[in-house]
Amino acid sequence: MTALKVIGVILLIVFLIGLIRVGAAVRFGEELGLRLLIGPFRITLLPAKEKKAAQNGEKTAETGKTEQSGKKKSRSLPKLTREEWRDLITTALSALKETARRTCGRLRIDPLEILIVFGGEDPADIAQSYGYASAAMWSVMPQLEDLFHIPDPSLHLRMDYSAKETRAEGSVGLSLRVWDMLIIAFALMRPMLKWYRRFRRAHKNDQTAEANAKATENRETQDEKL
Repeated sequence: MTALKVIGVILLIVFLIGLIRVGAAVRFGEELGLRLLIGPFRITLLPAKEKKAAQNGEKTAETGKTEQSGKKKSRSLPKLTREEWRDLITTALSALKETARRTCGRLRIDPLEILIVFGGEDPADIAQSYGYASAAMWSVMPQLEDLFHIPDPSLHLRMDYSAKETRAEGSVGLSLRVWDMLIIAFALMRPMLKWYRRFRRAHKNDQTAEANAKATENRETQDEKL
């Protein structure tokens, strides 16, 4: 029973972690703001806190040296033929299409608060821009609400004949559950892994042939020295 309880607790923890929402919220207008959303927590990324430039420069230089010293030579993949490039592009586009379809159904847009105040020097131009924007908003928003989960949209358009220019302000937040992110990542990576396996199978004899050629060249070089 103890083992079953441990397994049950692990599954419960995994399930609860999968329900956590992760995303970002952008605030624009007079000042640009960016927050990272992790469940009930909010981490402000912009505006960033002031840091000492000298310390940042020293850390960056040290990091660059460490990265350069830690670099190792990696094996290069065989060159792709035209047919392999075509297969890769087709597979990637198909994977992106499937990923976009899954993302649209699981993505939550909250908040969605936008205020646009039209201004300018010519009242006729202000009214015309307001009319075009209103028509576009009422045409696009129903389609967006069908594609995404938008619980409480708040879009407002106004005219201000005393304003010299048009201004916009608001906030937009995008979030996904951790479980949804894993499903989307799996939908994207599965066809790409299949393509990579096909590619490796097609070139599995290339390394053997290259090794044999090098061995032959080394033997010939040793014979010449003798």
